[in-house]
Amino acid sequence: MKPAPSAQSAPSIQPTPSAQPTPSIQAAPSIRPAPVGRSAPSVRPGPHPPVPDQQDLDEDLARYLAAHPSPAAAVDALIRDERGRLLLVDPVYKDGWDLPGGMVDDEGLVDGLLRELHEELRPAAVRVGRLLAVDNVPAAVYGRAMTACVYAVHLPLPVRAADLTLQQDELRAAEFVPEDEALARLPERLRRRAAAALAAERGSHTAHLHDGRPAPQSPHDRRATLPAPAVTAIPLVVDETGRVLVVPDRAAPRDAAARLVDEAADADEPADAPVTGSRPDPDAGTDAGRDPAPDADMDAERESVCRPGAALGGSGWRLPQGAVRAGERTRSAAGRALEQVAGVEDVVVERLLAVVEWAAPPRGRALLTHVYETRATAHERAAVRRVPLASLAALLPPHEAHVLHRALAARAAGTVVHLEPPVGPGPSAPPAP
Repeated sequence: MKPAPSAQSAPSIQPTPSAQPTPSIQAAPSIRPAPVGRSAPSVRPGPHPPVPDQQDLDEDLARYLAAHPSPAAAVDALIRDERGRLLLVDPVYKDGWDLPGGMVDDEGLVDGLLRELHEELRPAAVRVGRLLAVDNVPAAVYGRAMTACVYAVHLPLPVRAADLTLQQDELRAAEFVPEDEALARLPERLRRRAAAALAAERGSHTAHLHDGRPAPQSPHDRRATLPAPAVTAIPLVVDETGRVLVVPDRAAPRDAAARLVDEAADADEPADAPVTGSRPDPDAGTDAGRDPAPDADMDAERESVCRPGAALGGSGWRLPQGAVRAGERTRSAAGRALEQVAGVEDVVVERLLAVVEWAAPPRGRALLTHVYETRATAHERAAVRRVPLASLAALLPPHEAHVLHRALAARAAGTVVHLEPPVGPGPSAPPAP
């Protein structure tokens, strides 16, 4: 539940009428509001962490924390539909439009956001993605300091406002509107926070704000959060018989819809895709509605960047590759990817063969791929294959087959090729944050 507006809240701005206004969905009077503290019956929150053993508790510290003054905490959600429009809600307890979300009780931030969304919208399924913005609002604004966080949140697509069941004593209406119109409808203070979150959505950082404005940063920190393309490295291994080393595409056994979703997802976040499908499983290894914890192993990184979708063809095989980590050279990433993904040893990364600049998807990040000629011993995992050149065109996704063809030509000519494919390495469906 969100607090009632204070006298200092900025007035709402009415949207400019258009020729075809976006319809909104009104709260149904017959729907009873969800009980406070309980999730909607169709969506179950993930399991809470186990309570620590009493002998592990520091009683003095627990008493200190219980009495320690703390800021209020609020959580909001940036939710998009398949057309990229943002979801706004119209609260009954104040004038103007708002982002979905509310105040956090004695619970985690993500737990509070999931609870608020379940109570107010009752979505069929929900996943909380990236933390986009943290806004420290001083006590002078509302009489108490507040920390407000904005998360990227994903619902199954396609989605309409009419698919949501609104809590009648909280919301009058919900509506998906274009980004510019959404910002115009929000009150000034929230508009600044939402605009910073949208900018973070297009980059790779989390916005750190003071009352909706960027907090002071050192030059080093500012450089670290500058928008930048995602970068991958491909180690191209060709043996003495001309065969090329390929590895299994771990997405291949999955159904087409799941692969298309995965196409837009990545660990370094050009685009954080929504989970489509059924409600969360409470018995799953990670909390339902939450993003799984990052996997330290390279397979997670390899899967996350430049994955071919089912619509692109291929037979479940692809070139080995890996995401370049912050502070890492692309050459080093190529060697690490080959060691961890393919299990080869004695890797020697030689010269650069190709640089590929993939087009950026809507609201996503461009992707740069560096292809290196690489030598390695044959000590590799059983799943790895070495495939004759004649078979690769049918085996690999078309975009990788094209890059391989040009890289091999550069290898033979002793040159480096620069490629700018007209489309990205996956379907053109818009990604989500």
